[in-house]
Amino acid sequence: MRASRSFSGADEANAVLSQLSGPDGPFRDVRLTHSRSLLRTTTRLTGVVDLAAGAAAFADPDLSGRVGDTLPLDLNRLRDELGADADQELQVALEADLPGSVRANAPQEGGRAVWRPALGQQVPVEASSEAVALVPLVPVVAGLLLLVVVGAAFLVWRRRSRA
Repeated sequence: MRASRSFSGADEANAVLSQLSGPDGPFRDVRLTHSRSLLRTTTRLTGVVDLAAGAAAFADPDLSGRVGDTLPLDLNRLRDELGADADQELQVALEADLPGSVRANAPQEGGRAVWRPALGQQVPVEASSEAVALVPLVPVVAGLLLLVVVGAAFLVWRRRSRA
């Protein structure tokens, strides 16, 4: 199963992450921040992927209350059910596709930082990226071109008026 969702800004991304994990879920304090300066855009992703409770990290208390504890969500019970390679059967990955040049404490696959904790692990999430912000340059370049055109027109007018 793969879940993904697009978003349009850091606030919406943080709301989506909160809905996905909740306060006691596997994605703890995962936050995306985005800041801009005149020429740079910086994006940061921080938090923890917490699978210390094994598959139980994905348990929904409301659902468990309705259907009972029928799923082997405890890590040891899951290993009993699936065998020693339970970690291979249930894999979790958090992928971050950040704009620009990316630095992360995770391997990069296809331009994305990818954290793959095993069941029973807690993995810190730290990634940042910087990109050149071209949008602010457009008005600056247009303004400079306008100044050059006005300056050239003024010089031509002045020469003609002297003649």
